[in-house]
Amino acid sequence: MRAIPGPSRKRLVLLERLLSGYTEKTITSQEIERLAGWSAAVTRRDISLLDVRCGASNGYRVAELKEALNLVLNISSEPQKCCIVGLGRMGQALLDNTELEATVFKIAAGFDSSVNRTEILHAMFPLHPTTMLEQVIREEGISYAILTVEPQEAQPIAERLVSCGIRGIVNYTPCVLSVSPAVHVENVSLLTALETLSVNTRGQAAGETRTHSA
Repeated sequence: MRAIPGPSRKRLVLLERLLSGYTEKTITSQEIERLAGWSAAVTRRDISLLDVRCGASNGYRVAELKEALNLVLNISSEPQKCCIVGLGRMGQALLDNTELEATVFKIAAGFDSSVNRTEILHAMFPLHPTTMLEQVIREEGISYAILTVEPQEAQPIAERLVSCGIRGIVNYTPCVLSVSPAVHVENVSLLTALETLSVNTRGQAAGETRTHSA
């Protein structure tokens, strides 16, 4: 099976999520464009990387497309334990986030350097001081961490997370983390997203200007 580039892999993960609630038996690339936002041509190219035949002329057969996505992306049906590290404003907002409900991802613990925060905040899972980070992660078998600490804490905490077996980090801090290549990092940044949008829209506008000028 051919290697799947990172951008395509991200879109295929989103496609799998989209299809999980789709009730029709077939779906066209045009319908995916309407629902997901990327072009029908990009969708067809991404799906071609799956090396499966589930029809395209009259729409992809949804059941077979789901099966192919689960196989290629190695999506687990087993519970995946996560933790939140950093209970400042961003971390506190995530305490009440319901996005993970009805998914395999379960937040099993929260950590903060302030013992006071761990005592006064309320959550559906235990909150601990970061002094207990390694112990709790190992005992609970936690695989993923959501990092929302202050910038100066980000790299040291990331190193501690890696040392106790964390396999992936969702990085909400503005820092570029340096971790083992075996540990995957997904950076989530409003500023980066806006800068990317700005660059893309300026590039598109420049291209349109050149076209009109020609």
